Amino acid sequence: MIGVGEIAAPLDLGLRGIQFRLRSQPASGKIVTVGIDDKALLAVGPWPWKRDRFAALTNRLMAAGADRIFYSISFQPLESSGDEMFARSISKYPDRIFLSASMDYRTGETTGTAMLPMPLLAKNANIVSNMKWAEFWNGVSKMKYGQVINGTRYPSIWSALANNRNISDTAFPVDSSYDRSTIPYFSAADIIQPRNTIPELKGKTVLVGNSSNVYGGVLYVLGQGRSADIFVIAMGAETLMQGPTVNWGWIPAWVFAFVVSCICLLGRQPKLAMGLSLVSIGLVFAAPIICQNLRIFIDIAPALILLGATAVVIAWQRFGARKQSQGAINPVSGLPTVNAILHRDQLDPHILVAARISRFTEIVSTMPPSNERDLLEQVVSRLSLGVGRLQLLHGDDGNFFWLMPSEQLASSVDQFKALQLIFRNPISVADKSFTVDIAFGVDQEIDRPLSHRLASALAAARSAADQGTCWKIHDPAANGAQQWALSLLGELDQAIDNGHIWVAYQPKMELATREIIGAEALVRWTHATRGPIGPDEFIQVAERHGRIEKLTAFVLNDAARVGAQALKYDPGFTVSVNISSVLLASRNIIDMVRQALSANGFPATSLVLEVTETAAMAEGRVAIALLEELRDMGVCLSIDDYGTGMSTLEYLRAIPATELKIDKQFSMALHSSAEDQAVMQSTIELAHALGMRVVAEGIETAETQYLLTQMGCEIGQGYHICRPTDWETVLTMIQPQSRIASHG
Repeated sequence: MIGVGEIAAPLDLGLRGIQFRLRSQPASGKIVTVGIDDKALLAVGPWPWKRDRFAALTNRLMAAGADRIFYSISFQPLESSGDEMFARSISKYPDRIFLSASMDYRTGETTGTAMLPMPLLAKNANIVSNMKWAEFWNGVSKMKYGQVINGTRYPSIWSALANNRNISDTAFPVDSSYDRSTIPYFSAADIIQPRNTIPELKGKTVLVGNSSNVYGGVLYVLGQGRSADIFVIAMGAETLMQGPTVNWGWIPAWVFAFVVSCICLLGRQPKLAMGLSLVSIGLVFAAPIICQNLRIFIDIAPALILLGATAVVIAWQRFGARKQSQGAINPVSGLPTVNAILHRDQLDPHILVAARISRFTEIVSTMPPSNERDLLEQVVSRLSLGVGRLQLLHGDDGNFFWLMPSEQLASSVDQFKALQLIFRNPISVADKSFTVDIAFGVDQEIDRPLSHRLASALAAARSAADQGTCWKIHDPAANGAQQWALSLLGELDQAIDNGHIWVAYQPKMELATREIIGAEALVRWTHATRGPIGPDEFIQVAERHGRIEKLTAFVLNDAARVGAQALKYDPGFTVSVNISSVLLASRNIIDMVRQALSANGFPATSLVLEVTETAAMAEGRVAIALLEELRDMGVCLSIDDYGTGMSTLEYLRAIPATELKIDKQFSMALHSSAEDQAVMQSTIELAHALGMRVVAEGIETAETQYLLTQMGCEIGQGYHICRPTDWETVLTMIQPQSRIASHG
């Protein structure tokens, strides 16, 4: 198909260019080219030249001893005196001047206009065809010996240059191995000007043509790059001067490759087949170079592709399949591994069970290989009590699998529980006891390949272990939630960049004066197709998958930007930003805050970072050190959601906070619960004693706001004051005219 459809033609052209470079040889020197180049146009005058210039050029070339002169230029009537002068010059040298003819196909694809030399010049000159078809790569790989123009057959200019008598329509391949730089070349300016010395041209055939960068035709020569038209003609002539060439096409090399492929693929000697295929590739690659020296041109791309595919198949049979089968048996336990299942895509009607041994890798990492074998023997021995005659498969990291009939699931539940009790007994290895636990996962989706079900069964076992249960059946419905989370993760970065993730701001009120003195930055995601997505959904995804830094940096920069605007109206205005506990394990948070403040000209004293007490203490000394460094920068710190975490005096004293933010669950029940009022009052007093001001969130009624004000709470936040909104709305609330109106 590749050969018949010529799909590999570009590859063959590239290979032929390489072959020509490898065979590079000098030209014969019998053909001298004279170019009407930029130098000649500058010295003699702009194109087209009057014919008296060509008369002078012809006379001087003949005076230098030229045998014949070929013009690859179309001569149409120009001006009578010059035409007659050129005609007289031609008549001096009968049968030694050759003028070009061609067809102009610009008027149509199949019919064109004959471009013959004007009769005044043609009557004493020989007419040759200069028709050649540029292929898709803007070059010529084959030329015809002769062509019919306006009903008359003419020899091609390259055939006449080589004194080849064949004027048929047959095409021959062009040998472009002749080094273009070895073809003698002179500028017409050096010939035509009387003061210049004419080079010795005795016995030479001269080819005159346009080689100007403006007017000259340029074609691509394989292996040599872009060349003027006269060099392409000269290479065609050099080809024929060495004898006719023939093109055998792609079939001979392909037949050879086909025979070799059959021997390799159908034979029983894989080592010999591999060597034979590689040697054959080398022979096929070298064959064109040898054949071209014999004037035979062949195409090898289809053959190389066939031999290459054969070599790949043989290599896979020898190495790939072997590698695939490697690891089929675990060298320590002696059990078959799951590799066989991983490479099977067929369906299986059996239930797949996964057993996950807890702490297995931790235990193995502490013992030598000999002890690992002893450990595995005991694990396998215990599992065999429940597996029975079913084949146990060894996975990685303490995971084991087996297949069982679906009707045995009910009875296997008791076996799972019994095995869990057995595994709770310590395992003794080399005078050491190790306590392990086991959990089981079951996959019943027999409509999926086994290679896909392995992960499902193992995920169910891991989920059972996390939940503290003995076993669990894989639930396909849970995949929807996982896919949703992964989808959010994939779109998160793009959503930040295109503005779908944005920052809302909830104003914070100073309760005593009822003035807006700050705002909390709250990230929001308005999905293009799913609408608003809750912050809890995508923030948790960002934390679990390493995107929380980028999300936080986005919020910090936006908060610093809008905060800088607010300071123009209220120098005491602050903006609060929530910080994830994940960020308190690295110094990146310090650099992130500094960059946001510096880039937006926002002072550190106007930024409040809200951290939950649980998050701060979970990261231990590292988090406390980072928080202290932020305080040293001037950043204010707020203990967020106070009352929902550890809530001890020791933790409050350890965190270098300037603000205590009481969780909304206490504020919302304040007006109806005397106990909550007592807790709120004592919390406010405790915060004041520790030098912190108090922020109460969740204020949804005027009564709650009044009670908090009476208790000495400094700042309030909630729907009664203002819902989260865009920044422009918050800005209108703090502008001077708004403040005056509110006081009035």
